[in-house]
Amino acid sequence: KEEATFQGPARTCAVTHVLKEMEPVVLALASNEHYFPGLYCAVASALSYLDSTREVDLKVLDGGLSPESRSTLSRLIERFGECVRLEFVTVDPSVFSKATLGPGKSHMTYCRTLLPQLLNVPRLIYLDCDVLVFRDLAKLFDLELPPGKVLAAVPDSETPILRDDSRAIAATMSLPADGRYFNAGVVLLNLDELRKQNFTKQSLEFFRDWKGHYRFWDQSAINFLLHDRIAELPEHWNRAAWRFDEQDDNSLDCVLHYTRSAPWLGGIPGPAQVLFERFAADAGSPVNRQIAAFKKSRRQQFFRNVLAPFRALAFPVVSLFYKVTGQKEKCAGYQKAARYWLDYILKTPRRRRVHHRRAREIQGMKFRFAAFSP
Repeated sequence: KEEATFQGPARTCAVTHVLKEMEPVVLALASNEHYFPGLYCAVASALSYLDSTREVDLKVLDGGLSPESRSTLSRLIERFGECVRLEFVTVDPSVFSKATLGPGKSHMTYCRTLLPQLLNVPRLIYLDCDVLVFRDLAKLFDLELPPGKVLAAVPDSETPILRDDSRAIAATMSLPADGRYFNAGVVLLNLDELRKQNFTKQSLEFFRDWKGHYRFWDQSAINFLLHDRIAELPEHWNRAAWRFDEQDDNSLDCVLHYTRSAPWLGGIPGPAQVLFERFAADAGSPVNRQIAAFKKSRRQQFFRNVLAPFRALAFPVVSLFYKVTGQKEKCAGYQKAARYWLDYILKTPRRRRVHHRRAREIQGMKFRFAAFSP
């Protein structure tokens, strides 16, 4: 046995890292056709960086993949040999018709709450499709959750506490408004325990009862329903792409999560976007920059930069207005936004220099594509 740790806000909880060479690593992802380019790259990276001696059971929740996309993914899996087994699990997102629409104007993101009912396995790792994996997921899969915990995740980089999702839900459920909030893009799940707790049924009720109040779809249900039962993982298991963009170098050894924009649909210009496009090209699924969504995203980024000076000037005035009228929360919000845009403008020259250097370095990177070797 090896000792590993889960990091917590107040203390570090020791857990046992048990080597389970004979147990297959179970990975699950959910996708429709809109997200297939991300699914392909997430799977290619996860399998390329996973311990080659481990068997893998890959479960893809299929919410509308085309026959061509299913065939493309199957051919990718074949290149990794018999140690990787692929199963498509058909799901019907319409079961979430009473929930708020999620990313891509669909209910696909909610499907991870169905995992305890769909898959008869004791535990698994769930990955969003907008990730690139540069770390061995077998090490995450082998972690034993501490007593009383049913899943492990990384704290959210942009929504740190429960009230940032919904103050009303936290109050009604008697949860601390400043309770820790986790990102559900990479999670280690104990499905046996979630089944015992009827998590899927509770989630469906949550989506129905709180429609219009929660901000982050199934992630909201996970955080509110499972509060105090989530173990904290180190940040390298789910690093936001914007944090990678803020680095001075291209060091990886992490799971990179594109939380703000799908990189195959335009993304956000920067090192993380360059990295995704370079990886996708090497993996055999290059990003199509000619599609309408990609061009629209680039236009939006252009106007975002054009409007930055106006926002930096206008937001302090708006903040002052709300201060005079006694609206403290809105005043604080616009003050924060004003500081962000001022900082964004002041750092632009250096950011561009660093990003150009890092982009050149990324073009020379060598990825670990064992399955793609001749």
